[in-house]
Amino acid sequence: MIRIEDVSFRYSNSKDDALEHITLHIHRGEFVVLLGSSGCGKTTITRLINRLVPEFFEGELEGKIYIDGQDTSDMDIQDLAGIVGSVFQDPRSQFFATDTTAEIAFSCENVGLPREELCCRIERAANDLQITRLLERSIFELSSGEKQSIAIASVYALSPKILVLDEPSANLDSAATQHLMKILDSLKKQGYTIVISEHRVHYLKDIADRAILIENGKIKKEIRGEDFRNLSNKEANAMGLRSINLLSVSPRSVDYHTGENQIELKNISYYYGKSDEPLRNITFSADKGAVIGIIGNNGVGKSTLLEITCGLKKEMSGNFLINGKPVNPKIRNRDTFLVMQNSDYQLFTESVEKELYLGNTENELLREKGISLLKRMGLSNYLQQHPASLSGGQKQRLCIAVACMKNTDVICFDEPTSGLDYISMKNVSSLLHELSQEGKTLLVTSHDYEFLMSTCTHICYLNAGKVEDYFEVSRKTAPKIYQILFQKEEKR
Repeated sequence: MIRIEDVSFRYSNSKDDALEHITLHIHRGEFVVLLGSSGCGKTTITRLINRLVPEFFEGELEGKIYIDGQDTSDMDIQDLAGIVGSVFQDPRSQFFATDTTAEIAFSCENVGLPREELCCRIERAANDLQITRLLERSIFELSSGEKQSIAIASVYALSPKILVLDEPSANLDSAATQHLMKILDSLKKQGYTIVISEHRVHYLKDIADRAILIENGKIKKEIRGEDFRNLSNKEANAMGLRSINLLSVSPRSVDYHTGENQIELKNISYYYGKSDEPLRNITFSADKGAVIGIIGNNGVGKSTLLEITCGLKKEMSGNFLINGKPVNPKIRNRDTFLVMQNSDYQLFTESVEKELYLGNTENELLREKGISLLKRMGLSNYLQQHPASLSGGQKQRLCIAVACMKNTDVICFDEPTSGLDYISMKNVSSLLHELSQEGKTLLVTSHDYEFLMSTCTHICYLNAGKVEDYFEVSRKTAPKIYQILFQKEEKR
């Protein structure tokens, strides 16, 4: 179905090859997972299949790619639309409509299907993917998981033979990831050929037929589905992969106790409208050095809580105290720092180096700290590169490095490991531990169980706009955290 024959590719703005002499055959109906660290070439392989390389992402391409027996060099990108369907990491980047039904219809309209056939395909996509509840909804009101489902449905409606997905779980909560797994399993059973690039692989272990490990633009190893399922976490981690069996992940012991209270929230409430109150009477406190993992389903108010902490939103009622003193949003905005989930919103300069020192008076000590941080984040080779040209994971790591450069005692991180590989995740975790040891208080929203176990001292569970539970992370409480994250599918 897919034949990649001795392919090498170099992006036009790069000195190094993204892929070197790749040969890969994928059979009809096969479910293949592409594995490897950020920047290894996984995404570039997916772009070969849908011909975004070299039609959209220009560069030097050598070798041959055959899709369904046809040489893609003889085809335009639109010729592949009915054969290959693509779902990107951020579904918003591929939306054209403002409501869900029109979005599902868009691909079919684009190829000129009659209205009666188009309506049938919308109905079939919604029924087969079990998303009828999402029809006739505003795109802007959907959760991340719902947006991903609509993106898949819009591709599915066109009935392609091949589905290509690039890190589809990166921005999903655990419940939405479980629902994604069921959708993918259903598509596999229908005979689709599926190629998926992923870092978080635990949800794919039972449905993958084969896993391909990519390293530095080359295929390092092919793993049969059965062997992939039987990989221990230690074996997976040794290959630079995320853990396969999450229940076997143990929390990291952290000595954080200082006895000095740094922040305290007393009955904090916030709402967008008269009938919508995402946060109600939020109350908890954190000592210096505490790392608070804030968990809960998408849309429950986790990001809003971080924005209130950093003074980007003003609470409607309640009190926010830092070091025992009430502080208003203006002061919090000055004395805290937020790393956003969407890194594009807080990258401003024309180079990685300038971004790192923005707002700081540069000196030799600060420069040494910056160089050390970039090295740990795997960005030391990108000093003069424009931040916009970095991958999603690289942008995320740059923003985390910028946060570490700021001299603030309270730092908030909104989904800091979305799109990060195992090594990058562990590096971020280690950095947060160092900040904790410096006495900084950290608030971290995350759906990433492995990261939470590796990083956090406490868990704050938000449900229905209030603090449902607040407790320390330990071996004893690990099953409770797992149950909260995976207890049920996204609300339908």
